[in-house]
Amino acid sequence: MDHHNNIDDNEDVVVIEQRDKRTYIYIGIAAVLGLALGGLIGSTLTSSKWQSAYDSLNHKYEQLTDKNSDISKQAQSDLAQANQQLQDKIDAAVTKATEDKQSQITKLEKEVAELEKVNDSLDSKVTNQKATLAKVDEQKDKLAKKANLQASVFERSREIFQKELKTKQELEKLQKERDDLAPKIKELKKACDLYLAGTSWDAKSDSCDKQDEAKARLGQLDQMIHVHQMDLKQMKALSEDIGLK
Repeated sequence: MDHHNNIDDNEDVVVIEQRDKRTYIYIGIAAVLGLALGGLIGSTLTSSKWQSAYDSLNHKYEQLTDKNSDISKQAQSDLAQANQQLQDKIDAAVTKATEDKQSQITKLEKEVAELEKVNDSLDSKVTNQKATLAKVDEQKDKLAKKANLQASVFERSREIFQKELKTKQELEKLQKERDDLAPKIKELKKACDLYLAGTSWDAKSDSCDKQDEAKARLGQLDQMIHVHQMDLKQMKALSEDIGLK
C-alpha cells in the first residue's frame, strides 16, 4: 500500500515537472514574440524620428554649406586683399631699403673719394718729404765732407803754419849768418892776399884756408836760403789753394 502510494506521488511530481517545463517554453516564446513586436514598433517609431532628424540636419548642413561658401568667398577676398596689402608693404619696404642702401652706397662712395683725396695728399706730402729728406741728406753729406775737409785743411794748415814758421825762423838764422859771414869773407880775402904777397907780418898762414871755409859756408848758406825760400813759396801756394790766404 505504501509502495503504491509512493508510485502515485512520483507520477504526480513528473507531471508537475513536465507542466513546469512547458510553461517555461510558452513564457519564452511569448517573451520572444513580445520583444520582436516591441522592436518592430520601436523600429518604426525610431525610423520616423531619425528621418525627421536627418531632414533637419540636412537642411542645417545645406545652410552651413551656403554660409561656409559665402564665408569662404569673403575669406578668399579678405586673404587676397591682405596678401596685396602685404605685398604692397613688402614692395614699399624693399624700395625704401633699396633707396636707403643706394643712399648709403652714395655716401660711402663720397667718403671713399674724400679718403682717396686725403691719401693722394698724404702721398704727395710723403713724396715731398722724401725729396726734402734726400736734399737734407745730400746737404748733410756735403757738410760732412766739407767739415772733414775743413778739419783736414785745419790740420794741414796747422802743419803748414808750423812748418812755415820753422822755415822762416831757419831762413832768418841762415840769412843772419850769411849777413855776418859776407863782411868776414872780405877781411879773410885781404888777409889771404897779404899772406900770399908776403908784404905783411900780420898775415897768418891759415888766412886762405879760413877764406876757403868761409866761401864754402857762404855757398851752403845761399843754397839753404834758396831751398827755404822755395819751401815758403810752395807753402804760400798751398795756403792759397786751401783758402787760407
